[in-house]
Amino acid sequence: MNSVKRSLPPGPLVTDEDIREELQRLFDAGPDSGLVIRVYGEPGEGVATADAFREMLASLRMYEGKQDHQPLEILVDTPGKAQIARALSVLGHEQHQKRILDHILTTFGRRLIDPLAEILDTTPTGSVMARLSMLRDIFLAHIADLRMTPESQQILTSDVRRLMTDEYLARVAENEERVQRPRVAKLAQQILRLVGSTFHRALKRWPAHAEQIASSIVRRSPKRVRLSEVPKLLRGQIIDGIEEFLWIETSADIEGALRPMLAEHQDVMPVTQARLDRATYREFADACWAIIAEHC
Repeated sequence: MNSVKRSLPPGPLVTDEDIREELQRLFDAGPDSGLVIRVYGEPGEGVATADAFREMLASLRMYEGKQDHQPLEILVDTPGKAQIARALSVLGHEQHQKRILDHILTTFGRRLIDPLAEILDTTPTGSVMARLSMLRDIFLAHIADLRMTPESQQILTSDVRRLMTDEYLARVAENEERVQRPRVAKLAQQILRLVGSTFHRALKRWPAHAEQIASSIVRRSPKRVRLSEVPKLLRGQIIDGIEEFLWIETSADIEGALRPMLAEHQDVMPVTQARLDRATYREFADACWAIIAEHC
Protein backbone atom coordinates (compact mmCIF):
# COMPACT_ATOMS: atom_id res chain seq x y z
CA MET A 1 0.00 0.00 0.00
CA ASN A 2 1.38 3.40 -0.93
CA SER A 3 1.78 5.80 1.96
CA VAL A 4 0.34 9.29 1.60
CA LYS A 5 2.79 12.04 2.45
CA ARG A 6 1.13 14.81 4.41
CA SER A 7 2.34 18.36 3.94
CA LEU A 8 1.60 21.58 5.72
CA PRO A 9 -1.03 23.80 4.08
CA PRO A 10 0.53 26.45 1.82
CA GLY A 11 0.85 29.97 3.13
CA PRO A 12 -1.20 32.92 1.86
CA LEU A 13 -0.47 34.18 -1.63
CA VAL A 14 0.02 37.75 -0.33
CA THR A 15 1.34 38.24 3.17
CA ASP A 16 1.38 41.22 5.52
CA GLU A 17 5.03 41.65 4.56
CA ASP A 18 4.03 41.89 0.87
CA ILE A 19 1.66 44.72 1.75
CA ARG A 20 4.33 46.52 3.78
CA GLU A 21 6.78 46.21 0.88
CA GLU A 22 4.18 47.59 -1.53
CA LEU A 23 3.58 50.60 0.75
CA GLN A 24 7.33 51.15 0.97
CA ARG A 25 7.62 50.96 -2.82
CA LEU A 26 4.85 53.49 -3.33
CA PHE A 27 6.00 56.00 -0.71
CA ASP A 28 9.72 55.21 -0.58
CA ALA A 29 9.41 55.11 3.20
CA GLY A 30 10.54 52.31 5.48
CA PRO A 31 10.02 51.61 9.17
CA ASP A 32 12.33 54.56 10.03
CA SER A 33 10.22 57.10 8.15
CA GLY A 34 9.18 58.79 11.42
CA LEU A 35 5.43 58.21 11.11
CA VAL A 36 3.92 59.01 14.53
CA ILE A 37 0.26 59.12 15.55
CA ARG A 38 -0.55 61.42 18.45
CA VAL A 39 -3.84 61.78 20.28
CA TYR A 40 -4.32 65.20 21.84
CA GLY A 41 -6.55 65.98 24.78
CA GLU A 42 -6.60 67.63 28.18
CA PRO A 43 -6.08 65.35 31.17
CA GLY A 44 -9.11 64.91 33.41
CA GLU A 45 -9.50 67.53 36.14
CA GLY A 46 -12.30 65.98 38.17
CA VAL A 47 -14.70 68.48 39.73
CA ALA A 48 -13.32 71.46 37.82
CA THR A 49 -14.02 69.79 34.47
CA ALA A 50 -17.55 68.82 35.49
CA ASP A 51 -18.26 72.37 36.69
CA ALA A 52 -17.06 73.81 33.39
CA PHE A 53 -19.42 71.54 31.46
CA ARG A 54 -22.32 72.44 33.72
CA GLU A 55 -21.66 76.13 33.22
CA MET A 56 -21.51 75.71 29.47
CA LEU A 57 -24.81 73.79 29.37
CA ALA A 58 -26.46 76.38 31.62
CA SER A 59 -25.38 79.15 29.25
CA LEU A 60 -26.76 77.27 26.28
CA ARG A 61 -30.10 76.72 28.01
CA MET A 62 -30.32 80.42 28.83
CA TYR A 63 -29.66 81.18 25.18
CA GLU A 64 -32.38 78.77 24.06
CA GLY A 65 -34.78 79.53 26.90
CA LYS A 66 -34.94 75.83 27.84
CA GLN A 67 -35.46 74.28 31.26
CA ASP A 68 -33.14 71.61 32.62
CA HIS A 69 -35.50 68.78 31.66
CA GLN A 70 -35.93 69.96 28.06
CA PRO A 71 -33.52 68.93 25.28
CA LEU A 72 -31.42 71.62 23.65
CA GLU A 73 -32.26 72.36 19.98
CA ILE A 74 -29.58 74.84 19.06
CA LEU A 75 -29.53 75.76 15.37
CA VAL A 76 -26.13 76.46 13.88
CA ASP A 77 -24.78 77.30 10.45
CA THR A 78 -23.46 74.27 8.60
CA PRO A 79 -19.70 74.35 8.00
CA GLY A 80 -18.66 76.35 4.98
CA LYS A 81 -16.62 75.35 1.98
CA ALA A 82 -13.31 76.46 3.50
CA GLN A 83 -13.88 74.47 6.70
CA ILE A 84 -14.86 71.30 4.87
CA ALA A 85 -11.98 71.62 2.41
CA ARG A 86 -9.57 72.01 5.32
CA ALA A 87 -10.93 68.80 6.87
CA LEU A 88 -10.69 66.94 3.56
CA SER A 89 -7.11 68.11 3.09
CA VAL A 90 -6.11 65.82 5.97
CA LEU A 91 -6.24 62.93 3.49
CA GLY A 92 -3.57 64.60 1.40
CA HIS A 93 -0.94 63.96 4.06
CA GLU A 94 1.41 61.11 3.18
CA GLN A 95 1.18 59.34 6.53
CA HIS A 96 -2.61 59.19 6.29
CA GLN A 97 -2.50 58.00 2.70
CA LYS A 98 -0.28 55.13 3.80
CA ARG A 99 -2.92 54.12 6.35
CA ILE A 100 -5.64 54.28 3.71
CA LEU A 101 -3.59 52.22 1.25
CA ASP A 102 -2.83 49.64 3.93
CA HIS A 103 -6.57 49.20 4.44
CA ILE A 104 -7.25 49.10 0.68
CA LEU A 105 -4.52 46.53 -0.07
CA THR A 106 -5.65 44.32 2.79
CA THR A 107 -9.30 44.55 1.72
CA PHE A 108 -8.59 43.80 -1.94
CA GLY A 109 -6.37 40.95 -0.77
CA ARG A 110 -9.51 39.37 0.68
CA ARG A 111 -11.80 40.25 -2.21
CA LEU A 112 -9.60 39.65 -5.27
CA ILE A 113 -6.68 37.46 -4.21
CA ASP A 114 -8.20 35.05 -1.68
CA PRO A 115 -10.51 33.52 -4.35
CA LEU A 116 -7.36 32.51 -6.26
CA ALA A 117 -6.11 30.66 -3.21
CA GLU A 118 -9.50 29.01 -2.81
CA ILE A 119 -9.29 27.64 -6.35
CA LEU A 120 -5.89 26.17 -5.55
CA ASP A 121 -7.17 24.72 -2.30
CA THR A 122 -10.05 22.98 -4.08
CA THR A 123 -7.60 21.25 -6.44
CA PRO A 124 -4.79 20.01 -4.17
CA THR A 125 -2.39 17.25 -5.18
CA GLY A 126 -4.64 14.58 -3.64
CA SER A 127 -7.62 15.78 -5.66
CA VAL A 128 -5.60 15.78 -8.90
CA MET A 129 -4.37 12.27 -8.10
CA ALA A 130 -7.95 11.06 -7.59
CA ARG A 131 -9.07 12.53 -10.91
CA LEU A 132 -6.13 10.98 -12.75
CA SER A 133 -6.94 7.58 -11.23
CA MET A 134 -10.54 8.01 -12.40
CA LEU A 135 -9.25 8.80 -15.89
CA ARG A 136 -7.25 5.55 -15.88
CA ASP A 137 -10.36 3.60 -14.87
CA ILE A 138 -12.30 5.24 -17.71
CA PHE A 139 -9.63 4.15 -20.21
CA LEU A 140 -9.84 0.60 -18.95
CA ALA A 141 -13.64 0.61 -19.15
CA HIS A 142 -13.54 1.88 -22.75
CA ILE A 143 -11.11 -0.90 -23.67
CA ALA A 144 -13.65 -3.43 -22.44
CA ASP A 145 -16.36 -1.72 -24.50
CA LEU A 146 -14.33 -2.17 -27.71
CA ARG A 147 -15.32 -5.88 -27.74
CA MET A 148 -11.94 -6.92 -29.09
CA THR A 149 -10.53 -10.44 -28.80
CA PRO A 150 -9.39 -11.32 -25.26
CA GLU A 151 -5.74 -11.31 -26.37
CA SER A 152 -5.91 -7.79 -27.86
CA GLN A 153 -7.89 -6.50 -24.90
CA GLN A 154 -5.31 -7.95 -22.50
CA ILE A 155 -2.45 -6.27 -24.40
CA LEU A 156 -4.12 -2.83 -24.23
CA THR A 157 -5.11 -3.24 -20.60
CA SER A 158 -1.62 -4.31 -19.56
CA ASP A 159 0.00 -1.41 -21.42
CA VAL A 160 -2.35 1.16 -19.85
CA ARG A 161 -1.74 -0.24 -16.37
CA ARG A 162 2.02 -0.36 -16.96
CA LEU A 163 2.09 3.27 -18.11
CA MET A 164 -0.44 4.80 -15.71
CA THR A 165 0.87 3.38 -12.46
CA ASP A 166 0.09 5.06 -9.14
CA GLU A 167 3.68 6.33 -8.99
CA TYR A 168 3.42 7.83 -12.48
CA LEU A 169 0.10 9.55 -11.72
CA ALA A 170 1.51 10.92 -8.45
CA ARG A 171 4.43 12.52 -10.33
CA VAL A 172 1.98 14.15 -12.76
CA ALA A 173 -0.12 15.49 -9.86
CA GLU A 174 2.94 16.89 -8.09
CA ASN A 175 4.11 18.55 -11.29
CA GLU A 176 0.69 20.19 -11.69
CA GLU A 177 1.04 21.69 -8.21
CA ARG A 178 4.59 22.92 -8.89
CA VAL A 179 3.48 24.64 -12.11
CA GLN A 180 0.15 26.03 -10.97
CA ARG A 181 0.96 27.57 -7.59
CA PRO A 182 3.86 29.78 -8.79
CA ARG A 183 1.72 31.05 -11.67
CA VAL A 184 -1.13 31.91 -9.31
CA ALA A 185 1.27 33.50 -6.80
CA LYS A 186 2.64 35.66 -9.64
CA LEU A 187 -0.90 36.67 -10.60
CA ALA A 188 -1.67 37.58 -6.98
CA GLN A 189 1.41 39.79 -6.81
CA GLN A 190 0.44 41.48 -10.09
CA ILE A 191 -3.05 42.20 -8.76
CA LEU A 192 -1.62 43.61 -5.53
CA ARG A 193 0.69 45.92 -7.47
CA LEU A 194 -2.09 46.99 -9.83
CA VAL A 195 -4.39 47.93 -6.95
CA GLY A 196 -1.63 49.68 -5.01
CA SER A 197 -0.39 51.73 -7.95
CA THR A 198 -3.89 52.73 -9.11
CA PHE A 199 -5.08 53.90 -5.69
CA HIS A 200 -1.75 55.59 -5.02
CA ARG A 201 -2.16 57.70 -8.16
CA ALA A 202 -5.74 58.54 -7.18
CA LEU A 203 -4.76 59.62 -3.67
CA LYS A 204 -2.01 61.82 -5.09
CA ARG A 205 -4.73 63.62 -7.06
CA TRP A 206 -6.87 64.05 -3.94
CA PRO A 207 -5.74 67.60 -2.98
CA ALA A 208 -6.85 68.93 -6.37
CA HIS A 209 -10.33 67.43 -5.85
CA ALA A 210 -10.84 68.23 -2.15
CA GLU A 211 -12.08 71.79 -2.78
CA GLN A 212 -14.43 70.61 -5.52
CA ILE A 213 -15.90 67.95 -3.21
CA ALA A 214 -16.26 70.54 -0.44
CA SER A 215 -18.23 72.80 -2.82
CA SER A 216 -20.52 69.90 -3.71
CA ILE A 217 -21.13 69.11 -0.03
CA VAL A 218 -22.02 72.75 0.72
CA ARG A 219 -24.51 72.83 -2.19
CA ARG A 220 -26.27 69.69 -0.95
CA SER A 221 -26.38 70.70 2.71
CA PRO A 222 -29.03 72.85 4.41
CA LYS A 223 -27.94 76.30 5.58
CA ARG A 224 -28.78 75.71 9.25
CA VAL A 225 -29.24 72.50 11.22
CA ARG A 226 -29.54 71.44 14.84
CA LEU A 227 -26.17 71.25 16.52
CA SER A 228 -26.70 67.56 17.32
CA GLU A 229 -27.19 66.76 13.63
CA VAL A 230 -23.98 68.35 12.37
CA PRO A 231 -21.68 65.31 12.88
CA LYS A 232 -24.11 62.91 11.19
CA LEU A 233 -24.70 65.31 8.30
CA LEU A 234 -21.02 65.93 7.70
CA ARG A 235 -20.10 62.28 8.04
CA GLY A 236 -22.66 61.16 5.47
CA GLN A 237 -21.83 63.89 2.96
CA ILE A 238 -18.06 63.47 3.26
CA ILE A 239 -18.20 59.67 3.00
CA ASP A 240 -20.40 59.95 -0.09
CA GLY A 241 -17.93 62.35 -1.69
CA ILE A 242 -14.88 60.21 -0.93
CA GLU A 243 -16.59 57.02 -2.12
CA GLU A 244 -17.56 58.60 -5.43
CA PHE A 245 -14.08 60.07 -5.95
CA LEU A 246 -12.28 56.75 -5.33
CA TRP A 247 -14.74 54.81 -7.49
CA ILE A 248 -14.47 57.17 -10.46
CA GLU A 249 -10.69 57.46 -10.19
CA THR A 250 -9.83 53.74 -9.84
CA SER A 251 -12.58 51.23 -10.68
CA ALA A 252 -12.45 51.47 -14.48
CA ASP A 253 -8.64 51.35 -14.54
CA ILE A 254 -8.47 48.30 -12.27
CA GLU A 255 -11.20 46.36 -14.07
CA GLY A 256 -9.70 47.20 -17.44
CA ALA A 257 -6.24 45.97 -16.40
CA LEU A 258 -7.62 42.83 -14.73
CA ARG A 259 -9.16 41.50 -17.94
CA PRO A 260 -5.90 40.83 -19.87
CA MET A 261 -4.14 39.86 -16.64
CA LEU A 262 -6.63 37.09 -15.89
CA ALA A 263 -6.78 36.02 -19.54
CA GLU A 264 -3.00 35.49 -19.53
CA HIS A 265 -3.36 32.90 -16.74
CA GLN A 266 -6.57 31.30 -18.01
CA ASP A 267 -4.78 28.05 -18.90
CA VAL A 268 -3.88 27.27 -15.29
CA MET A 269 -6.47 29.36 -13.43
CA PRO A 270 -10.03 29.27 -14.80
CA VAL A 271 -10.90 32.56 -13.09
CA THR A 272 -13.99 34.42 -14.20
CA GLN A 273 -13.75 38.17 -14.74
CA ALA A 274 -13.37 39.86 -11.35
CA ARG A 275 -15.64 42.86 -10.87
CA LEU A 276 -15.21 45.42 -8.15
CA ASP A 277 -17.93 45.83 -5.56
CA ARG A 278 -19.06 49.42 -4.96
CA ALA A 279 -19.81 48.49 -1.32
CA THR A 280 -16.09 47.86 -0.84
CA TYR A 281 -15.43 51.49 -1.73
CA ARG A 282 -17.85 52.47 1.02
CA GLU A 283 -15.53 50.68 3.44
CA PHE A 284 -12.59 52.71 2.13
CA ALA A 285 -14.56 55.95 2.53
CA ASP A 286 -15.45 54.99 6.11
CA ALA A 287 -11.75 54.45 6.84
CA CYS A 288 -10.97 57.88 5.37
CA TRP A 289 -13.65 59.50 7.54
CA ALA A 290 -12.13 57.88 10.64
CA ILE A 291 -8.81 59.55 9.84
CA ILE A 292 -10.46 62.93 9.22
CA ALA A 293 -12.39 62.68 12.49
CA GLU A 294 -9.21 61.72 14.33
CA HIS A 295 -7.26 64.75 13.12
CA CYS A 296 -9.88 67.50 12.96
